[in-house]
Amino acid sequence: MGVRNCAELGENAQKIMRRLMANQDLLKLLYYTDKDPLSHEDLTKEQIQKEVFEKLIKITPRVGPKETANAVVAIRIVSGQANPENNQFRNVSIGIEVFTPMDQWVMKGVQLRPFAILGEIQKSLSNKTINGLGKMQGGSFTLNFLTEEMSDYEMNFDIISYD
Repeated sequence: MGVRNCAELGENAQKIMRRLMANQDLLKLLYYTDKDPLSHEDLTKEQIQKEVFEKLIKITPRVGPKETANAVVAIRIVSGQANPENNQFRNVSIGIEVFTPMDQWVMKGVQLRPFAILGEIQKSLSNKTINGLGKMQGGSFTLNFLTEEMSDYEMNFDIISYD
């Protein structure tokens, strides 16, 4: 069964967000700005709700200049291809952008923060079923931009319905 109409896309975007917010390693990579973010304790439900939801993991894909102290993940519904036979979407493309301050790239050991974040997103979403629509496929990424202060990588997934 495919996505019947655009109204269902919001529900699915929120399910993707909840899946990402359930990944404590991803939350630590976003929340803690030091070189060893994974060594910290897990975030509490209150911290996640007050300090991560719509601040560090956003369903509203807008990142302003004041939000550069931490890495930020923004979920975007990129496109949906309608099936002319039954008015359901057959292919929905999801973009997950990872904005990382340049001064936070280097972490303890050999890992770089943007790629650690992309890896956690991939673990959380790749081949996972969203709302019974089918598996999220993909995980390819591209560099969108680099500035003196910030980098932006985008990871892409598709939810494909084979009705």
